[in-house]
Amino acid sequence: MLATFDLAGHVIGLIIDKDLTDEMLQKIIGEIQEKLDVYEKINVFVELEKDRHITLKALFKGIKFKYSNAENFDKIAIVTDSAIFQNAVNLSDTFLDVEVRTFDLKDRLEAIQWISL
Repeated sequence: MLATFDLAGHVIGLIIDKDLTDEMLQKIIGEIQEKLDVYEKINVFVELEKDRHITLKALFKGIKFKYSNAENFDKIAIVTDSAIFQNAVNLSDTFLDVEVRTFDLKDRLEAIQWISL
């Protein structure tokens, strides 16, 4: 399931409680696109709940989407205990002109504060 919430007008929050598959990623991209229809630049908070994983196909598709739309993102916060996901995000964002930070699940409040500014 995908739950969404707004932290501020330009900030979208996404909580994923299932494995992040290509199908789930399409839903996420749809939610982000809706926000981009209203705001030129947005911040994105993504939380992948405990013991959830991302498929390789979804990971690469998500990276492609980020690169294709980098000019529309100001900050991205990724909250997960998946070290593989965190490392992939950190590596893929080396060349983006977007502030991207990863947080452990226990630090979600810190992530919410950071993304809301």
